[in-house]
Amino acid sequence: MDAHVHLRDMGLSHKENFTTGTSAAAAGGVTTVLDMPNTQPPTDSAPRLRAKMDMARGKILVDVGFHAAAVPDERTVDKLARTGAFSLKLYLPKPISPLAVQDDATISKTMRDALRNKLLVTVHAEDKDTIDRASEKEPKSFSDLEASRPPMAEKLAVSRILRLQRQTNAWVYFCHLTLHSSLATIRNTGSRRVYTEVTPHHLLLSKRSLADRRWKAWMVPPLRSEASRRKLLSATAKGQVTVIASDHAPHTIKEKKQLLQSPPGIPGLETTLPLLLTMVNKGQIALSRVLDLTSANPARAFGLTSKGRLETGQDGDVVLVDLKKKSKIHPETFHSKAKFSPFEGVQTQGAVHTTIVRGNVVYSEGNIVARPGTGRVLEKG
Repeated sequence: MDAHVHLRDMGLSHKENFTTGTSAAAAGGVTTVLDMPNTQPPTDSAPRLRAKMDMARGKILVDVGFHAAAVPDERTVDKLARTGAFSLKLYLPKPISPLAVQDDATISKTMRDALRNKLLVTVHAEDKDTIDRASEKEPKSFSDLEASRPPMAEKLAVSRILRLQRQTNAWVYFCHLTLHSSLATIRNTGSRRVYTEVTPHHLLLSKRSLADRRWKAWMVPPLRSEASRRKLLSATAKGQVTVIASDHAPHTIKEKKQLLQSPPGIPGLETTLPLLLTMVNKGQIALSRVLDLTSANPARAFGLTSKGRLETGQDGDVVLVDLKKKSKIHPETFHSKAKFSPFEGVQTQGAVHTTIVRGNVVYSEGNIVARPGTGRVLEKG
C-alpha cells in the first residue's frame, strides 16, 4: 500500500492520469494507493471529491482512495468525511486550497473537525516563514533551491504541529520526514496518535545527488546531508518510523528542466519496492520490517481493515516478488508518464513478478494484464 501518491489527472493529465498512474502502481507491486488533493481543481469540497471518484472509476487498475485538502469550514469537513475522504491534507508552506487559512487557531479547529469525523490530518511539515527568509535570493542552481528549504523549516513545523496535536488530541500523520531529529521529537511526545512517513529517496540519496542529477533529484522536502540520510535510514530500520511511501509526484521532463520554475517531485511507484528489496538483500533492513512499513502499518493508520494482511476475509491483495532477480532502473520503461528518476541506472536485486488485487491478476512478468476498471474506488467508512 502506498499512502502518498499524486495520480494527477483532470487538469494535470499531461503529467499523469488515473490509468497510467495505477499501471505504474501495479508494476511496482502496489495494490492500494491514496491520492493527494493538490490537483486542478483541488480536492477541497465534497462535490469535487465525488467528481474525482467518479472520474477514477473505470480507469484504475489498483484500488484507490483519496485524501482531501484541509479547509476551515466544519460543514465542508463533515461532508468530505461522509463522502469517503481518508484524511485532511495540511500543506504548511502553501495551502492546497484557496479556502484554507493556516494560523494556529484555524489549524486547531481543523484538527478538532477531523477528530470528530475520525479523520487523520496529514501534514507537509515545513515552516513557511523559514522558507521565505531562505528564499530571498534568486536561485542559480538546484543546490540553491535545496538551500531555500533548510532543515530548520522541518524542525519548526514539526514542533508546531505537535503542540497543536497535544491541545486537540487529533490523529496526525507526518508526510515525508527527512530528519532523525524529527522522529526523535515525535517519539518523545509519547503520543500514540502520531504517525510518521519517510520516502525511499530520503533514505537512499543525499544532497550530493542533487548537485549531480539536478532536476531529476529535485523534490520537497529536499535531499539532506549524507549524515542525516544515514541517521534516517538507521531509525527506519530500527522500527522508529510508521510508514514508507513513494510520494510519487510525476511531471513532464520539459517542466522539470526549468531551474526557476522546476516543479518539485519525482515518480516513485515503480522504484520503491525494488529499492527496498535491494536494501533487504544488502542487510540494511529486515524483510519483515518492509512488510510492516508498506502493508500492515499504512492499512492500520488509515483504517483500511481489509488491507495489509493475508488472512481469511481480507481483500486478497498479493504481490509476488523475486528476491534474487537483478536489474537496472530504466525510466524509459516506466508505465508512468514521468520517464525520469534520480535512481536511473541503479542496480537492484529484487523485482516484482506478479501483482494481484482482490484476487485479480493485474500485472505479471513485465506486463499489465488487466483492463482499466479492475481497481476499486475506496471510501473511508
